[in-house]
Amino acid sequence: MKSPAGKAQRNVLRELIALSVDNQIRIEAMEQVLVKTNPMVHELYLGLMETLRKQKAVKLNRGLAEIPKKS
Repeated sequence: MKSPAGKAQRNVLRELIALSVDNQIRIEAMEQVLVKTNPMVHELYLGLMETLRKQKAVKLNRGLAEIPKKS
């Protein structure tokens, strides 16, 4: 039998994944609207997204480096 703490962690993980998928669907839908309504702005959007992805990678790597490693 699984522990209540393990079940709670699975539920939290399931909710996080569901939110992530939902947000991805919304972003893709909004991007398709942008492509059809204003292709020039869409190109600017893509450039901005690439810049933000790079910034995110840097911040994520910094954050992961600060997590103490188990011995």
